[in-house]
Amino acid sequence: MKTDSQSKVGGASPAPTKRYSICITHHNNAESLGDSLNSILDQIDDSYEVVIVDNCSDDGSEKLLKNYEEKGKIKLISRKCSRGEGRQVALENSVGQYVISHVDMDDVYERRLQELIDFYHTKCEGKVMVAISRPGDWAQNVTIGPRHLIVKIGGWRDLQFGDDWDLWSRAALSSSYSWTVFPMSDRHRDRRSRSGISKTLRFRFIKYRDGMRLGRDVFRKEDEVSLSQKAVKFLARVSLFIHPSSLKEFNRNFKAADPAYFVS
Repeated sequence: MKTDSQSKVGGASPAPTKRYSICITHHNNAESLGDSLNSILDQIDDSYEVVIVDNCSDDGSEKLLKNYEEKGKIKLISRKCSRGEGRQVALENSVGQYVISHVDMDDVYERRLQELIDFYHTKCEGKVMVAISRPGDWAQNVTIGPRHLIVKIGGWRDLQFGDDWDLWSRAALSSSYSWTVFPMSDRHRDRRSRSGISKTLRFRFIKYRDGMRLGRDVFRKEDEVSLSQKAVKFLARVSLFIHPSSLKEFNRNFKAADPAYFVS
């Protein structure tokens, strides 16, 4: 699949410039992948490109993605990576003037993408804008921003958790962040349970580590914390010698849902 950055070869005309890049990270969503991806593809034209970084899926979804790539519908990169690193890889392999990210393949999207784009250009042009589907539900969001701004603030960092919040906080630091409520997904995610003690401990370790890297509280005051959770937090804290944080005090105190950033 040719990208827009490829030069004219053999007299052929170069591909039209893309205005929007939809950058997606993916891992093991074979059951929902087709419905989710089609819900995006069915509402875009040649001014868009879809770049997907697949984190070495082993449930058959990689084969499905390759079929989409062979039909010229997406650009596919296979890479073992964290969620944040995957978003950065997608960014680096895209060409659009605007980047649309945090689109996940376990959601089916309503035909409101163009409406969302129009809202962005009218209300938040030049900023990183986050659109959450439901008040208080920040797990489901779509992020839009100019490529030059996202590159300027450093893009996405190698984080498995909090990679979206990390980007937003740095956009806010440069006075270029806003958020709104704009329903895009017509169903809640089917979150997979983490079976097995080893998977649970690994999940907690990475979540605690990345949370502390971002200066965030691992536990809330009202949480009942078990001995095993405390032990995992201790190990995660030790790992910070290898995975340090470089956030400024502003970022540590940043609240994505601050009403001061809200647009309607």
